[in-house]
Amino acid sequence: MIKLSRPQKPAILTRNEQAWLKSLMDAIQKYGSFKEIPKDEKNKLTSHYRHDEIKAALFPSSFNKCAFCEGKPQENGNIEVEHFLPKSIYPSETFSWENFLPSCRKCNDSKLAHDTGVEPIINPYDDEPDEHFRYCDILIKPVKDDQKAQKTISVLSLNSARLMKPRAEILISLHSFSSALEEAIQDLESADSERKRMHKTRKLIESIEIMEQLTETHKAYSGYCKSYLNSCAPFLAAKEIISTLHNL
Repeated sequence: MIKLSRPQKPAILTRNEQAWLKSLMDAIQKYGSFKEIPKDEKNKLTSHYRHDEIKAALFPSSFNKCAFCEGKPQENGNIEVEHFLPKSIYPSETFSWENFLPSCRKCNDSKLAHDTGVEPIINPYDDEPDEHFRYCDILIKPVKDDQKAQKTISVLSLNSARLMKPRAEILISLHSFSSALEEAIQDLESADSERKRMHKTRKLIESIEIMEQLTETHKAYSGYCKSYLNSCAPFLAAKEIISTLHNL
C-alpha cells in the first residue's frame, strides 16, 4: 500500500450528488431502511457512483492499481469504485467523493460490509501507509502493535496466497538484483584502471536504476519493493558509492 492523493471531484458528481442522494434517501424513508429497498430499485438508485466519468477521475489517482493491495486489474480482478464507509451502513455517503476508493474485486469482496466507521482500517488517501505497515519476507505486518494496521491486514486478507505469491516472485528478482549488485561493487573495487572503473561504475548505475524502477508508483506492489530496497545493504552501499563518486 502506498500513499495516494485524492484528485478533484468530477463535474458530474458535483452536479448530481445531491439529487442522487435525495432519491436514495426518499426510497429509504419509503421502505424503512436501505436493506428493504427492492434489489432492482436499489441497484438503479445507487448505480450512479459507477459512472465512467467518476471512474476516469478516480482510478488514475491510484495509478490504476488497487488502493489497498496495489494489484493490477489483470491480476486481481477489475478495479471498482469502493465505498470506504459501506453504503449499506452509511447510505448518506453513497455518493460522497471522499468515500470512494479504487479497489480490486478481491479486496472489495474481502472487505464486504466491514464497518470502517466503528473499526477503522487504513485509508491510503488519509493515512500514510509507511507509518503503519512493514514487510517481513513476503508478509505485510503492522508497525509495532498498530491495531488499525492489524485490522486492515485481517479485513482485506493482505497476507492471502494471492498476494504472497507475487511478493515471492518479486522477492526472488530482488534477491537476484541484490546479489548482482554485490558482485558489481566487488568488480568496481578491484578495477585496476580508470577505463575499467568507468565501465564498472556505469554497470553499477544501471543495476541501481533497474531496481529503482520497481518502486515507481505505477508499478504493481511498488510499496513492497520500496520497503525491500530501504533495507537492502548492497543497494544502499551502491547508492553511497555513486553519491561519493558524483561529489568528487
